[in-house]
Amino acid sequence: MFRLNRVNGASYYTVSSFEETGLVRHCITTREGGVSGGCYSSMNLRFHCDDRRENVLENYKRAAENVGMDYRRLVISHQTHDDVVRAVSETDAGNGIMFENRFKSADALITAERNLPLVTLYADCTPVLMLDKRQGVIASVHSGWKGTVKRIAAKTAHRMIFDYGSRHEDILCAIGPSIQVCHFEVGDDVAEIFINEFGEDTVLKIGDRYHANMQRAIVKQLTEAGIPEANIDDCGICTYCESELLFSHRKTKGRRGNFGAFIELV
Repeated sequence: MFRLNRVNGASYYTVSSFEETGLVRHCITTREGGVSGGCYSSMNLRFHCDDRRENVLENYKRAAENVGMDYRRLVISHQTHDDVVRAVSETDAGNGIMFENRFKSADALITAERNLPLVTLYADCTPVLMLDKRQGVIASVHSGWKGTVKRIAAKTAHRMIFDYGSRHEDILCAIGPSIQVCHFEVGDDVAEIFINEFGEDTVLKIGDRYHANMQRAIVKQLTEAGIPEANIDDCGICTYCESELLFSHRKTKGRRGNFGAFIELV
């Protein structure tokens, strides 16, 4: 179950199953509680835009401190809509926040090191947080439609299993706010790809238009990878419908900031 928390004028989501383990600090931020203005109002975590860098840094500081993280140690992804899963170590602490992002491509981050917060960014694409509750391994995944088709969530689960010794039944997955099937209109070509990869129930026809269900496709790839469906929590929150609370690229025609998914082993 996802819960919306409010603190210091900010709001963020947490996942009950993750909290119950006592192993992690985590959150998915919203637009609330930052210092940015205009279309970036107010908790914008997107650096490469017209927002002032000092505003974005302050937003990261607030978002991290709200859940007890040190913002100077954040490790920020470099998202290219690919399927690269990057293993993160102590030498990466501060990547993309205290120094320039040095990852060439990293739509998913994974680590077993403590006090090393992983951050991925969104404005309609799907956040997937993962936690091995036995081994103490975490991952943060950015799954846009291209990454979904490339099965980046499943590939991240496989990395946890084969590189870190995780067991399928110990991996918890949380699918965060993202554009839902009600507003994710796609062309015939993308609809065909989803049907071929994940089945007809991942595409809905509304009138003469096709809509893709990214979240269902992600659940399918995770269960096909061996993750029990009972371990997968899908919040069902639509960024397009909730664009006052969450950034949505489609709703604002690209004039937007990013919210973030943060996770750290304690």
